Amino acid sequence: MPKLSEFNFEKKEKTVNEEDVRGQFEKYKDMSKQELNYQLLSEVARQKSQGTFDYDKLSQMVEGLKGSLPEQDYNNIKRILESLR
Repeated sequence: MPKLSEFNFEKKEKTVNEEDVRGQFEKYKDMSKQELNYQLLSEVARQKSQGTFDYDKLSQMVEGLKGSLPEQDYNNIKRILESLR
């Protein structure tokens, strides 16, 4: 299964399909909040060190999900996103 870091949001030809999403869900579904935070922060640190972390693009993606998420989930994601700056 691909890692989040393997998805290049700049390339139009890479699409995320249902199998990719299910695979990622299976990988992370049993992790605690602490484990998930560690994974997220590790990946962000790796991307920042490689110069590939794009806060603006990630923020745009979150805004695009706004109508599909419950308000509480959206607010939680926004709070996490702000902490990654």
